[in-house]
Amino acid sequence: MKALLITSVIAGTMAFSGCTTLKNVAGEDSSGTHDVHAMQNNSAPVTKMNGVLVDSTNHMTLYTYDKDEPNKSNCGKACLVAWPAFLAPKASTTNGKFTTIKRDDGKYQWAMNGKPLYFYANDTKPGDKNGDGKFGTWDVVKAQ
Repeated sequence: MKALLITSVIAGTMAFSGCTTLKNVAGEDSSGTHDVHAMQNNSAPVTKMNGVLVDSTNHMTLYTYDKDEPNKSNCGKACLVAWPAFLAPKASTTNGKFTTIKRDDGKYQWAMNGKPLYFYANDTKPGDKNGDGKFGTWDVVKAQ
């Protein structure tokens, strides 16, 4: 009974907050502007799509968080439910504006110009930008 109550509370909290899990979806860019940005030697696997940077594998939009510090994520456990980190392999090669940071949880995360990169869990298909401007602190990464 206690386990059922705890499960119900967790499910209710997630439903109330609008959190979902990030879906691992693949898709194709039909805009004609799909352009590989950096993929060699384990460098940041990002692509330009519809004016923003996306993960080159799933084509999900990438975001930055205004409350982060240079080369440091301030998005903790609760934040990461809605804003999953764009994780990098430990041995990633960095170049130019793409680097990796070591998070407080010991994982590595891609960063652009020192700003850690994230996904938004409520983006359900490639190219969605549902998190842009959220809470006045989340922004899509515009393609340059």
